[in-house]
Amino acid sequence: MDLGRRSRGFVDAFKREYGLGAENWAEARRRVRDDAGLTENAPRIQEMAEAYPLIIRLRENLGKADPKAMLIREDMKMGLEPKGSGRRAGQLLGATAADLTQDKTRSFYWLLNALQASGAVITEAAYGRANPQLFGVTKVIGKNGIPLRRGSGDEEAMRRGMIDENKKTTRGIRLKSSDDDGAPYYVKQNYAPGDVNSLLIPTGIAVNTGLGLMTPFGGAEGYEAAVPNPDNKTETSNVVAEIGAKYLLGRTGNLLPYEEFQKVRPDVSRGEYNAYKAFKYDKKGDFDITDGDVTLPTGVLKYTNEGIHGPELQFLGRGLPVTTGLIPFATALAGTTYGVTRNRPIRGGLVGGLAGLAVGQVGGNLIEQERRNRNMRENERKSQQVPQQGF
Repeated sequence: MDLGRRSRGFVDAFKREYGLGAENWAEARRRVRDDAGLTENAPRIQEMAEAYPLIIRLRENLGKADPKAMLIREDMKMGLEPKGSGRRAGQLLGATAADLTQDKTRSFYWLLNALQASGAVITEAAYGRANPQLFGVTKVIGKNGIPLRRGSGDEEAMRRGMIDENKKTTRGIRLKSSDDDGAPYYVKQNYAPGDVNSLLIPTGIAVNTGLGLMTPFGGAEGYEAAVPNPDNKTETSNVVAEIGAKYLLGRTGNLLPYEEFQKVRPDVSRGEYNAYKAFKYDKKGDFDITDGDVTLPTGVLKYTNEGIHGPELQFLGRGLPVTTGLIPFATALAGTTYGVTRNRPIRGGLVGGLAGLAVGQVGGNLIEQERRNRNMRENERKSQQVPQQGF
């Protein structure tokens, strides 16, 4: 009898959990954020984590979940199953099965599967932590100096354009339940989501420039165009297609043959050129850091101390040089993060980020140019050496 009850409890909990879809979890997330006085939008990685069922269930079972959030999910009939009768085991297995069939975990990979996307996620997380009010809301105060409430404040709300003739809230406005059992009161977003997203511009420029994607008329230095002209592969045959290939697909042209490459990069010897090509296309795992190269299995993440662009990080085949890519990204990120803590965070973040970007690009390019000059002198010295003859 006990075994049968446990079996029925396990199956019932499994079915209930597996039946929950993305919209159920998204609605629960919205309610939790609303209760906390936050906007629906948040840094993308946070948005996904807040509606990620498997982690939520694990945290609930470990006693680490937010009690208020648990109560909200309980009110939505999405709460943690009671102990006994195998229900929690069934619920956890249901969450795991749903994760596999609804691509919950893989969606994190899809979010981070390009350097541009990873850079955006890092930037959002940084400025969101520096100034949480970028994703906050504020009570709307009426002309009488008290919060504007549904019902008594509707006339004033309509005059302000906060609700329409059907008393539906307009963009950036919503109603929040009162903690004192009074009528819900109006709140407004502190900052428009599009304005907040503009804070991604400085670090986005840094990453795309480092990847060689900011060259609409042809290839980056030493590279073919993404849509090459047959007569001159460093130039594009179609500017619109070139921009589309780079902006939408993240495509860059191939390395020029060494004879052509050397004309614009005389600091790189043939041996260095060949070594870089071998590193770029090698997917075999290499954890020996003493040779200056590290490659994770399948080549998903790679690093070299001495590429043709100097130290370079490669992610899924896309290389970002440290000097002309990561340094400008870091300084742009620092400027953006500092700027959002000022009195006018959107303006401050943009100005700070662009200033940091400029500093990083100038500094990074100076470092890279010095590295190239040093490398050229070393290559010239080696080519002029005459092997000693034995007698």
